[in-house]
Amino acid sequence: MAKKSARSEEEVKAESDPSPMIDCCFLLLMFFIVNAAQITVSKDPSVNMPNAVSASEMKDANGCIVVNVFADPDVMGSKNPAALEKFNKTYAPGTIWGVADSNQDSIGYNSGQLQELTDYIKQQRESMESKGIKPEMIRLYLRGDADAPWDRSSGAIRAAAAAGVSNIVFGTLPAEN
Repeated sequence: MAKKSARSEEEVKAESDPSPMIDCCFLLLMFFIVNAAQITVSKDPSVNMPNAVSASEMKDANGCIVVNVFADPDVMGSKNPAALEKFNKTYAPGTIWGVADSNQDSIGYNSGQLQELTDYIKQQRESMESKGIKPEMIRLYLRGDADAPWDRSSGAIRAAAAAGVSNIVFGTLPAEN
C-alpha cells in the first residue's frame, strides 16, 4: 500500500483579511484631512489680489496670521459685484480689515479699531507660541486688495509691529502673461 502524504489530506488555504489595511488607510486619510485644514490660509473672495512678476507660492501656512485689506466698496463693486455682495453680507459698513477667527468666522475692523486689530494679532501670536511655533516663524500674511489705499496696509503692518510680529508676507498672484 502506498502511503498518502499528510499534506494532501489537509490542504490549507491562505487567505488575507483586508480589514486592517482598510482601517489603516482610513486613519491615514483622516490624519491628512485634519492636518491639512489647520494649515490653510483663509482667502476672502472680496480681496482682489495684485499681480507680481516674482510671486512664489507660500509652501507652509503654519505660523501665518492672515489679515485681509479691503478696497473701498464702490471700487470693489465696479470690478466684482458678486464680491461686493458677499462683503456686504459678511462685514459691517466701514470695514477695511478682515480676519478669520479660530472657527473661520469673519471679523471686520474699521479704521477706528486699530487697537482691536493689534489685540487680535497679539492673541494669535501668543496662541501660536503656546503651540510651540518659534517666534521667528510667526508672520503676518497681508492679503491686500490691489485697489486698497496704502494707508490701510500700513495700518495693519503697524498693528502687527505693536503686537510683536515683525515678519510680513505680502500676498500676490503670479503675473499674467
